Amino acid sequence: MNIWEAFNRDSYFMDFPANKTEMELEIDSRKNEEKFVSRSKSTSNPVLRVGIVGAGLMGKWHAHAAHKASGGIVCVADTNQNQAVQLAKYYRTAQSFGDLREMLKQKSLDVLHICTPTSSHYAIAELALQTNINLFIEKPLALTAAETKHLYDLGAENNLHLCPAHQFAFQHCVQKAKKMMPRIGKIIHLQATVCSAGGAGLTDKYLDSIAFDILPHPLSLFQTFLNGQLSEEAWDISRPQRGELRISGYAHDVSLSIFVSMNARPTVNSLQIIGTNGTIHLDLFHDFAVLDRGKVSKGRKILHPFDSAVKKFSAATVNLARRTVQFESAYPGLRQLVKNFYQTIREGAQPPISPAQAINIASIRDFLIYRAGIN
Repeated sequence: MNIWEAFNRDSYFMDFPANKTEMELEIDSRKNEEKFVSRSKSTSNPVLRVGIVGAGLMGKWHAHAAHKASGGIVCVADTNQNQAVQLAKYYRTAQSFGDLREMLKQKSLDVLHICTPTSSHYAIAELALQTNINLFIEKPLALTAAETKHLYDLGAENNLHLCPAHQFAFQHCVQKAKKMMPRIGKIIHLQATVCSAGGAGLTDKYLDSIAFDILPHPLSLFQTFLNGQLSEEAWDISRPQRGELRISGYAHDVSLSIFVSMNARPTVNSLQIIGTNGTIHLDLFHDFAVLDRGKVSKGRKILHPFDSAVKKFSAATVNLARRTVQFESAYPGLRQLVKNFYQTIREGAQPPISPAQAINIASIRDFLIYRAGIN
């Protein structure tokens, strides 16, 4: 199962089966590592009490990231209680529930990870905020920008933090690409390409929903590399068929494009940053970045395909070793984003993703859905 397949496939409120085997080795290796969760490991680094709602594939990876960020998993809820039991058993301090309200009555939480289908996010988030709980929510944070803004407003009223899972901006390759930016000169164009198998086996009516749910990732990357908010109306979109999105836009003097396909193969998740002096290629599936310099010569033109292949092979090899050592087999960036968000809660630091950034992305997604004629 690739990085996109999980979305809309958690069991909470859904009929689709979740993958129950992808994380077995990841979780089993630390099955006996859990320690009793107290309110604080120390005054400077308190152990946050973490709950998970939605025990499908994404719930498993969120629990894994929370554990790595020194969070204590104390409860898991899913309407399919067997799945909640299966996930909770890997965390000694965790209790499983088949009902979210009952879990919130019985457990005092610092953070709730919402890993359920998008249609359920708003109701769950509103309930949790009213219970004084910080929220880490799978993307998109809510169905609409209005819902997103309301949740942030409700959180602000109660001095609570929210964070959408826009983890791509926190991947290793993105941080590396930021360091390469001065070498490519003036940015001309950003191109995001996603060819996903996430809709395999689903009927056509689900393909558009999955495709639009992907959009926060490339949009958050555009925000990252352009250092600011994006215009909410500087976009055009075409939809050749179900599950196919062709999006173009601009930010100041930089052109932007997003290609999303639920049908094209092989699966791809990439970003190209094209500048006047070179291009940076980011492989977001495998979390590495390489730089193609822009120097023009006959010899360079001949050697370019070989040079590019060597760079990608070297970067992929080094990155594989790094991820193996860090035990990060999937969803790069998620662990770092969770860690940063927990730091916000513990220390009152600036959130890794600001409310303005999250609402900006939700507004653009709304606009694109409207322009595509989706009801």
